[in-house]
Amino acid sequence: MSACAVTLPAVNDQLTWIDRIIDVTGWRHEPEGGAGWEQVEAELGVTLPSDFKDLCRRFVPGLFMGVVDLLRPNDDHDSTSLLAWWNSSRRWMSEDDDPAARLYAPHGLYGPEKGSGLIEWGHDSSGGQYFWLADRSVESDRWPVIARHDPPHPWHRFDMSVTEFVYRMLADPELESFSMVTPTWRPFYLPYWQPFPSTPEEWEALGDPNREN
Repeated sequence: MSACAVTLPAVNDQLTWIDRIIDVTGWRHEPEGGAGWEQVEAELGVTLPSDFKDLCRRFVPGLFMGVVDLLRPNDDHDSTSLLAWWNSSRRWMSEDDDPAARLYAPHGLYGPEKGSGLIEWGHDSSGGQYFWLADRSVESDRWPVIARHDPPHPWHRFDMSVTEFVYRMLADPELESFSMVTPTWRPFYLPYWQPFPSTPEEWEALGDPNREN
């Protein structure tokens, strides 16, 4: 599988990428408390990027644009914890080495015994998968994002943090094929405690550019 490297120019102002995500989505809820990353990092044998952990703290469990989900240390929704997905992928590869290994080639899955490889941090309802290319020899805040649409689509490498990538998904129409920008919808965040829209009208209300935050 080929990989397409994309590096987008940074925005020149003083806001953090998380501030930008909050601003563009209109999210105004209180951050969550401690998220329990210690157990996750102990099992992985590596410290995860600080911006991602803060993003999970600032946004309660839910979906960006109703489709993009972050993998958290503990999650009551469909067992979507980061460790659950990582352990499941590792077990699958150990049971059926060749086909599974090809799905993650050329990067491979991360393992403490390897020191480098892919760690999934999110996915979307269309089969898109979002990873870090983790490397124990590199500071985690510098890990690139590796993304693809549902396999066997090619990998795309983005030399940016998760929070910059998420912001650009929501606000940058030039983010390869991962941009979710539409001319008539404002980006939004749908927390799990909010009823899931069941009609086109309810979806339109969420994306209404004139909605109140």
